Amino acid sequence: MNDKCVNAVGLESQRKKFSAQLELLQRKGVALFVDGAAALPDEAAAKAVQEDSPYMADYVLGTAGNIEQIRFDRVTDR
Repeated sequence: MNDKCVNAVGLESQRKKFSAQLELLQRKGVALFVDGAAALPDEAAAKAVQEDSPYMADYVLGTAGNIEQIRFDRVTDR
């Protein structure tokens, strides 16, 4: 395989792992958002795990210090 194919396979593997982690968090009550809209784990992972991803995750904590939301927002130059 060429480097581009190997890299694509690696990214897909990382997306699947990250999606599974996000699914587990969602089952525990953590809300997921992409660009301000509610999202499924696969959607969030697809945006966050890509080469040169322009997305950043913000973790919103509740009063007890637990994660209540993970918000993935596109980072743009100003």
